[in-house]
Amino acid sequence: MSRVILPESFTKKRQPQTGIQRCNPALQVKGKKWIKAVNTIAMAERTDSTANGFEMDVYFDTARNNFFVYHDSSVISAVTAGDIFSVMDKRNLQAAAWLDCKNLDEQNKARALEQLLFLKNKHALANRILVESSNAAALKIFCDSGFFTSYYVPFFNPYTETEPMLIGRIDSIAAVLKKYPVSALSGYYFQVPFLKKYFPVFPLLTWTEDSRISLVNNYFNYQLEKDDQVKIVLHDVEN
Repeated sequence: MSRVILPESFTKKRQPQTGIQRCNPALQVKGKKWIKAVNTIAMAERTDSTANGFEMDVYFDTARNNFFVYHDSSVISAVTAGDIFSVMDKRNLQAAAWLDCKNLDEQNKARALEQLLFLKNKHALANRILVESSNAAALKIFCDSGFFTSYYVPFFNPYTETEPMLIGRIDSIAAVLKKYPVSALSGYYFQVPFLKKYFPVFPLLTWTEDSRISLVNNYFNYQLEKDDQVKIVLHDVEN
């Protein structure tokens, strides 16, 4: 984390990609500090009533036509996104929701969109749903239907890769974004400086570590909070 705080040039052989068009539906965001991995009923019940937003990890099941909420496919849960939204409704929470769609693809995207439109209308979530996926092509119909979308960039650490590798990262991400417009980019906190430099037109969504006793951690989180390009930062539920 201390390394990320220090300036890094990465490469001068590529300029910031400023000519890429965004998909730009509205998203109501009161503040950028959101709660990470609200994946159980118990966590939904103890979510801070003043939370700006929360993230769920979801898998769309075409056989049951529903979003099921869990992080790892080895530990499948019967909790649905609708169950989490119902808890929020009972508590009268006005938080926005970030759906980390783990298995969105060309085969299930239409059915997933239909179900999400149903949930949006049932739980009065207009302009309060963010759809994230590593499959930018599958996100397009969500953007076209008025959802704020985020492309989860491939995992890499820009501080450990060679210059040719970084050039390849820039070119491949840019190629995806030019073909499939999205609203934002999401990635690990150590990817933020790289994404800020080469994709300045895109809001950034990220998640960070929380440690009250770490001065470096606290300073880095302060930097994220004041950075206008960083739209949302996920934190642990107890923080």
